[in-house]
Amino acid sequence: MDGYDKRVRPPAYPGGDTTSGPVSVYVNMLIRMISNIDVVNMEYSMQITFRERWSDTRLAYDKYFTSDMPEFITVPHVKNSLWRPDSFFSTEKVAHGHTIDTENMFLRIYSNGMVYYSVRLSLILSCSMYLQMYPLDTQFCDLDMASYAHTATVSFIFKNDIKLIFKDIIYIWDNNTGSPIQFKKGVDNSLPNFVLVNHTVNTDCTHVTNTGSYSCIRLRLELTRQFSYYLIQLYGPTTMIVIVSWVSFWIDMHSTAGRVGLGITTLLTMTTLQSSINAKLPPVSYIKVVDVWLGACQTFVFGALIEYAFVSYQDNILQAKKVKQETIRKGLNRLGRESQIQETTFYQPPCTCGLMNPPLHNQSKFQQFIRKCFTKPDYLPAKIDYYARILVPLCFILFNIGYWNFCWYMETRWPPQRFDKPSSS
Repeated sequence: MDGYDKRVRPPAYPGGDTTSGPVSVYVNMLIRMISNIDVVNMEYSMQITFRERWSDTRLAYDKYFTSDMPEFITVPHVKNSLWRPDSFFSTEKVAHGHTIDTENMFLRIYSNGMVYYSVRLSLILSCSMYLQMYPLDTQFCDLDMASYAHTATVSFIFKNDIKLIFKDIIYIWDNNTGSPIQFKKGVDNSLPNFVLVNHTVNTDCTHVTNTGSYSCIRLRLELTRQFSYYLIQLYGPTTMIVIVSWVSFWIDMHSTAGRVGLGITTLLTMTTLQSSINAKLPPVSYIKVVDVWLGACQTFVFGALIEYAFVSYQDNILQAKKVKQETIRKGLNRLGRESQIQETTFYQPPCTCGLMNPPLHNQSKFQQFIRKCFTKPDYLPAKIDYYARILVPLCFILFNIGYWNFCWYMETRWPPQRFDKPSSS
């Protein structure tokens, strides 16, 4: 270590200097755990074993041995005495190492000067999420790593037009031992709401600033949300609430307390459920497919309540007209005249005289119920209920067909990161 200066980066090849070329830093990592994907804060947690290797010929010791030379030596205690890449994760919010029971790291120096550094880290990383397709979405979360101070290229131009280009560090995914990304068994299925379906590595995140170009490598995780959870917690309950609201169409129009109570209860339940779902999401300016679904369900529930208001209004008008006609009829009868006012058809129970249909006492209660429900009435308010029993469920079915076809169509075309073309690992 005599004459070793950790402030000076190693040369690109033996005998060279810092202008001979960049240091190639090879990176690979083991992903031990992915957890706590937070949609509200757009972040996720990850625990990794991070590994780097680079060549520092100043540390080569093969020339000092004639025999019994060890392949490598493990010297974690000299970590702070050696030059190391100033790597950092640009998408990281919070990070820390592990020191229980001892510091979870090691540093090896091979006989030819190759340095191998490994450390266990826990990270909280940002992830830009596109929620237009929530909860049928696929998210792409990136882990970007770059050098903080060492550039990949930096140019200096002098007055006499002499241009000098310096290169410090280039990051490269390490494919020598197989895939540069390894996963601990079970990591891909350990998430409660997501499934890790794919991962890719690339170097497309290299960026240029006014101080130079900085080498960067990227790991992209493709996470698909598990639909089964939302089928049970979202789509199932809201569908049930909509269907329950249709019971109002089958209740007698004069049962005001029952129909209004059912309508208000289902509407408040839907509103509460919608609020609880939105509380789990960040406030965004665009419309999500879950908003379309919840809005449609709330419209159907509210429509059932409005339908009864219209039925009750029509019934009150016709009942008032009937009372008026009865008053006129009684007045004319007192004068000994026959009423020549054409009567309006009013709501009456279906005829059970047996002229066209068999007597009801010969039919089961279920048959009587079916006949009563599906016999088209002549009374206008009852006729509105009759058509609502058929048309409202039909409209909901058509909405479902359109909604799920749209989701299926958009699922393969969203989010925008899907069109990026990183090299597969």
